[in-house]
Amino acid sequence: MAGMDHATLCHLFRSALADRLAAPPLLLPPIRETRGIVTCAGGPLYFRLVWHLLTALRGLGCRLPVEVWTLGRSEMDDTMRGLLEQLPGVTVVALDQYCQSHGIQPRKPLTGWELKAFAMRHSGFAEALFLDADQCPVVNPEVLFGDIDYQRRGAMFWPDLPPQNRKEWIPADAWAAVGLAHNPAARAFESGQMLVNRQRCLAALDLAWFLNDWSDRMYQVVYGDKDTFLLAWHLAGEQYHMPPRNPRWHAPAIYQHDTQGNVVFQHACGGKDDIVAGKVIPGIVNRRFIPDAAADLAGKWSGNFSPAQ
Repeated sequence: MAGMDHATLCHLFRSALADRLAAPPLLLPPIRETRGIVTCAGGPLYFRLVWHLLTALRGLGCRLPVEVWTLGRSEMDDTMRGLLEQLPGVTVVALDQYCQSHGIQPRKPLTGWELKAFAMRHSGFAEALFLDADQCPVVNPEVLFGDIDYQRRGAMFWPDLPPQNRKEWIPADAWAAVGLAHNPAARAFESGQMLVNRQRCLAALDLAWFLNDWSDRMYQVVYGDKDTFLLAWHLAGEQYHMPPRNPRWHAPAIYQHDTQGNVVFQHACGGKDDIVAGKVIPGIVNRRFIPDAAADLAGKWSGNFSPAQ
């Protein structure tokens, strides 16, 4: 696709989208567990972040199984993978190996953001809570699976903060790109956390992965992966629940709430370096897990990373 002009790319994308919409979704992968957590990590930075996330989850009493998805050996060597898989309930899934064993060929090499949609589409959980690696959960997130509004609709997404350098997160061009009428009332998603009943929302997940597989087109009109999920749910005509309380920014994190308005997540997208350094971040509720996770990992891992070429 290198060197393709914009008009040709748009034409090919719309044609492929029409074919996708006309075809039934692919089969759901075999279900290994009823409920679980999905996250993505690769490279030393995100490896340290996901170690903290796992430490926090287990420290809060969460015993759900966890899938850690990575692009492959270019992002996580055998030592790093082995350390994660020694943790109870943790499985590492390498995208390159998964695609090879399942006969899947993405259109182009994935760069990172797309992996989130792929992981949610191909997870082994019937119901999956996705968490970014830089999340700092405030409570045991298992309680979210019992939210009555989530159970009624089959998916829960959280609203984003207002954009700083854009007029709106989802401009009219984004809706038009997928053949939908502009819907300015639709709240933009903040995809650092997503809860989906995958058995009920297979068509929407399939479309979310499709849109990210065409990231060279879609990321021209939306910011990364986050609103590809919103567009996919609208394309599929699927319902979703969104907690009514607005998120708020308190450096270095986005505070997200449950349906009752209680803070459940602090998405520390501005605190990555402090987390991996083991620094206590005053604004983080469960900040005690940060130095604990860093010290624990330092005793088990040298920090050396040997990516496969």
